[in-house]
Amino acid sequence: MIKMVIADDEILTLDMLEHIIDWKKLGIRIVGKATNGKEALELIHRENPEILLTDIQMPHIGGIELIKMLAQSHPNLKIIILSAYGEFKYAQEAIRYGAAGYLVKPIDELELEEMINQSIKSNLEWIGKEQEAAYRKLLMTRNGTPALLQTMASKGIRVFHNFRMFIIQADPFSLNDQLLLDDQSSFFSDRVIQVIRQYMSEQSIPGYIYEFQEKEWLCIAEQSEGFGNHIIQLLLMELPFHVVVGVSDLKESLNQLHEAYSEAMDCLSYRFLFSSDNVLEYEELMLSGSGSSYYHEEVYMKVQSLTDEIVSEPLGYTDWRNKLTRILNETTGHPEGIYSLLFGMLVRLRMKKWEKNNGLDHAGIHPVSIEALKKYKTLEDLLDYLEQTIQQMGQEYNVSSQGNELVNKAKDYIQAHYNKQITLEAICSHISISKNYFSSLFKKETGMNVWDYLTIVRIEYAKKLLANTTLKNYEIAEQIGYENPSYFTKMFKKLTGALPQEYRMDPHVERG
Repeated sequence: MIKMVIADDEILTLDMLEHIIDWKKLGIRIVGKATNGKEALELIHRENPEILLTDIQMPHIGGIELIKMLAQSHPNLKIIILSAYGEFKYAQEAIRYGAAGYLVKPIDELELEEMINQSIKSNLEWIGKEQEAAYRKLLMTRNGTPALLQTMASKGIRVFHNFRMFIIQADPFSLNDQLLLDDQSSFFSDRVIQVIRQYMSEQSIPGYIYEFQEKEWLCIAEQSEGFGNHIIQLLLMELPFHVVVGVSDLKESLNQLHEAYSEAMDCLSYRFLFSSDNVLEYEELMLSGSGSSYYHEEVYMKVQSLTDEIVSEPLGYTDWRNKLTRILNETTGHPEGIYSLLFGMLVRLRMKKWEKNNGLDHAGIHPVSIEALKKYKTLEDLLDYLEQTIQQMGQEYNVSSQGNELVNKAKDYIQAHYNKQITLEAICSHISISKNYFSSLFKKETGMNVWDYLTIVRIEYAKKLLANTTLKNYEIAEQIGYENPSYFTKMFKKLTGALPQEYRMDPHVERG
């Protein structure tokens, strides 16, 4: 609740001001009433209110003098002046010394409420800035500072106890999501803050949230059991992109804010392992044993053995990816350990390549750094990168004759299944090769991608059916594997330069 003091030398006016508005509904608690300037000053020093509602003419200490004194001792106190018609010049002087506004007696209830709301808004904005600045200072110190906590309390900033730190990071799934987020980052940041603040207010959860850096928000919340899951559910409904939340262990005091931040950030690093999880909690990760950052020697040796196997079969026939995943699943480890393990695997792969070339081609050992690997934020992304590296090595091992053989097998498969819904997975499964490597190999050997080749095969069969049967266009489309006759017509025209019915009437009309 926001604290307010009211001061007027007329008792009836004081009583009227106390009851003219439902102050509780506005979030305001009247912490004292004064009948002169001296009493008002004592009340303010004792209660440290956010708002003062005062008459301009009072005994002992007049309104103007009071405002001057408070400008020094309580610079952020919002002061609203009540004045009679003949005292307008005093009201102007009061505003010059820092009063937030003035009202002319008799008081209009709506005008008073509007001015109070403006003062509340201004006060909250100021507290928010002070609060954010204080948290940033606390995060820079490992054990907090008692003086800073005392300063926060004196400024009306709540000092939280028994809280958790929630770090919320934007986690766009696609390039389009990323571009949208970049284009409207300010709007989405405000929306994240607004949604979470509203939820905390509705659920009476003491806390605070602010944008710590671009696409990252810090939230401190008491009574926070299950709070991370609620954040995810709310933001999934409100935002066109996903977020991930790291949750610290429970902390007793803001002195532990730096520790809470480190724990929540540590949780987010486990996104690398648990890419399907949106909420990563420190307590659960520690209980599951994921906190261990070391691998057993046995695991290291298995990865070394797998590396040798990959080098011996450079085209990727080995099911290395599934084998590596099973090895990593045998033990839980900190992401830093996995990065180190796979970095070692990459280095060994490249050294093995150099050895295979009899140590003659130093340029072939492309540089790699562990920091470069860390740009891949999930294990799947890093394995994709490893797969591309292994495929590139396969291409460099002078296997063009085997490559031709694989492409011919793929062509045979397409010729035999052109009239079905062919998938890249089915083709690669038939010839026992990875999808990424097959796509690059097919393009290299044929000068076209596999889907262009499939289209050519289908249209060639369509031309035979048009020339030798009376089947309708939709029947031909169905027979060559197209569910949509319009799409068949479009592709036929694209490759031949003629519509199917034109080609039926004159096969020599082809211009493609």
